Amino acid sequence: MRQIRLLKCIYFSLVLSFISGNFVSLSAQELTQTIKGKITDIDLQFPLPGATIMIIGSNPIIGSSTDVDGYFKLENVPIGRYTIQISYVGYAPALVRELEVGSGKEVVINVGLKESLVKLDEVVVKASRDKKQPLNSMAIISSRQINMEEARRYAGGFDDPARLATSYAGVAAGNMNSNGIVVRGNAPKGVLWRLEGLEIANPSHFANLTTFGGGGISSLSAQMIDNSDFYTAAFPAEFGNALSGVFDLKLRSGNRDNREHTFQAGLTGIDLSSEGPYKKGKNATYLFNYRYSMFGLIKPLLPDNAGLITYQDFSFKTDFPTKKAGIFSFWGLGSSDNSGSEVSLEPEEWEFEEDRLQEDAKTSMSAVGLSHKLILGEKSLLNTSLAFSGSGLKNEVSKMDLDKILYKTENIHNTLWNYNLSSYINHKLNANHTNRTGFSLNMLNYNLFIQNAPDFKNELLSISDETGKSELVQAFTQSRFDLNKKWSLNAGFHIQYFTLNNNYSIEPRLGVRYSIGKGQTISLGYGLHSRLEMLFVYLGQQETENGITRPNQDLDFTKTHHFVAGYDKAIGQDMNIRLEAYYQHLFNIPVEPGTSFSMINVDQNWFINQTLSNEGTGENYGIDFTLERFMSMGYYYMFTASLFHSEYKGGDGITRDSRFNKNFVFNVLGGKEWKVGHGNKNNSIGVNGKFSINGGDRQTPVDEEATYSIREVVYDQTRAFEVQKPTVFYLHLTVNYRKNKPNHASIWSFQILNALGAPEYFGYRYNYMDDSIQRDEQTLVIPNISYKIVF
Repeated sequence: MRQIRLLKCIYFSLVLSFISGNFVSLSAQELTQTIKGKITDIDLQFPLPGATIMIIGSNPIIGSSTDVDGYFKLENVPIGRYTIQISYVGYAPALVRELEVGSGKEVVINVGLKESLVKLDEVVVKASRDKKQPLNSMAIISSRQINMEEARRYAGGFDDPARLATSYAGVAAGNMNSNGIVVRGNAPKGVLWRLEGLEIANPSHFANLTTFGGGGISSLSAQMIDNSDFYTAAFPAEFGNALSGVFDLKLRSGNRDNREHTFQAGLTGIDLSSEGPYKKGKNATYLFNYRYSMFGLIKPLLPDNAGLITYQDFSFKTDFPTKKAGIFSFWGLGSSDNSGSEVSLEPEEWEFEEDRLQEDAKTSMSAVGLSHKLILGEKSLLNTSLAFSGSGLKNEVSKMDLDKILYKTENIHNTLWNYNLSSYINHKLNANHTNRTGFSLNMLNYNLFIQNAPDFKNELLSISDETGKSELVQAFTQSRFDLNKKWSLNAGFHIQYFTLNNNYSIEPRLGVRYSIGKGQTISLGYGLHSRLEMLFVYLGQQETENGITRPNQDLDFTKTHHFVAGYDKAIGQDMNIRLEAYYQHLFNIPVEPGTSFSMINVDQNWFINQTLSNEGTGENYGIDFTLERFMSMGYYYMFTASLFHSEYKGGDGITRDSRFNKNFVFNVLGGKEWKVGHGNKNNSIGVNGKFSINGGDRQTPVDEEATYSIREVVYDQTRAFEVQKPTVFYLHLTVNYRKNKPNHASIWSFQILNALGAPEYFGYRYNYMDDSIQRDEQTLVIPNISYKIVF
């Protein structure tokens, strides 16, 4: 199997290199750093001069206020972890928790405050916004803020936003060789990725090679990603073309005062990052990061048949603020990957089919955009972006016969590129009512060439051979009503129109939150959501007596109704409980009439050209629980539990478990930090762990008679997904040591995924040696040792 070969290559690349660092003497000098940033109105992003910023628990009090442009500085802050409180008259205060302050790099926090309905004489300084709440003021339910400091600190995060999300309730990992995620029983391909407000291709290395919607590791470096939002259901009206979840990622802006640099080297590769002002004293800034895989560096030292896997990525963002014309930002991301394998064994040594396969795979993705933000008067903000994005995949697979002759079995050459114009306007009618209205025009260009051989040694047949373009047009409007101190409501709708087949979708959205008091809220959410299938599904071709036809070109959007009810309770300042129950009804799912096939279960299959119809349905329902203690007094922990059921009806009308019906996911994670060193203890050691129990995916039983007759695994599709794979137990560990010096900091890190060596299950394989059918069971332990210096 190609995914197993890729998995083995990744593991091989990780263990073939290492890096070491020498610990030097600890310093007794007390070290300090600067915390700075900008405080703005969350909806219109205009500055809030005179806002108060204070470090909670500092003695003597460390605090400051913003200048006329909303900027502030807290200087000479001793290194450590802090909680920052921001307050401004007429606005709800906010907390920034778990803020790590170290040497070598200034800490920049930009915070938006929400206008309050509380009268001036009723103001009590008690923060109502913190890390668990999303940045998007329109979000009511099933949403959370994510930050890359957690992705570095949380065990299992591996500096990847997708892997970080598997720590949250309602989200399950696919397997170790992929960062694809299962959100509330939905396939990974249902997740929408946005960068700087625009839809982009899956930003992962080796994207879609093992799982549609997943890849190996993120192609966006942790050095680049700013605090962002993640959604699991009932998304606000601005989000379209999503079924299961949304990553709404933001890029950091460079330091506007000082130039700072980061270099990191580890088993997974090297990173080089730099940021700062183009010219000191001016407001224009830059930030970039380049990363190259360690395996690529040592490739010349390895045998030619050692297995080929290399990757690299480059990302950047530049900001150009003006006095009257707003802020212009130019940003981009690009990545490329190579992987493959060769037949190295003699025919008599072949044990499984993958031993006789040769593969050459190349993947790439890119996104480049220009964004503009302009404040219009005192009531409106206009945000406009123009971007180019695209992805490419070349994958050629051949199979060797007993005479050592290779016959090509798969041939995929796909290129997709899009031009996207997006714009929205935020208008604050008053403190009670803010409206956001916008549109997106996405011009979809494609060059698809997909072939496979029906049987070994057969001629390749074209599944899709098409070059052309289409458009996806989207528009939305939504309003947030803060009716009083207790009630908040967000209502709107989203419209999508696909010009390839003139199908459209009108989708209402609604969210309601009621504050009970004493830190408790109840929330309700509803949304109708839809998503296009991957373009090759619409353009699959069949050869008939009348020529080539495309039977699936007129397929409609796959759609789902989301219903969610939530309860949230703050326990003191450092702990929170969240409970959400949900029901999702999926419909218009493409299925093959008379069979168990449904697109709801597609994990990785490029060869779809059978006639499909939008007659399939599905249901997901469950309950998610989170108990979280934020970092305080040097430790944190989180427990999540998800109980759910996922089922579907295929083209034969029979109700079955879906592929991703795991039934349960439990996570326990936590960590402890110690300040170490002589005197003022300027350094720190952190130990973090995560233990997960994941129910197994569903699989289809083997048709043993057919399998033995052709010596190749054949599945009994009349019994689709009857069997559940074994439960998987994962243990992930992260250990960090940070050494702070006056002008730089060094961070040594050890991360390991699947420390217990838990096996994973990928179906079945036919053993040529003893003519038996065996469970395809693989174990992958992924370590990473890295050294980073910031200066």
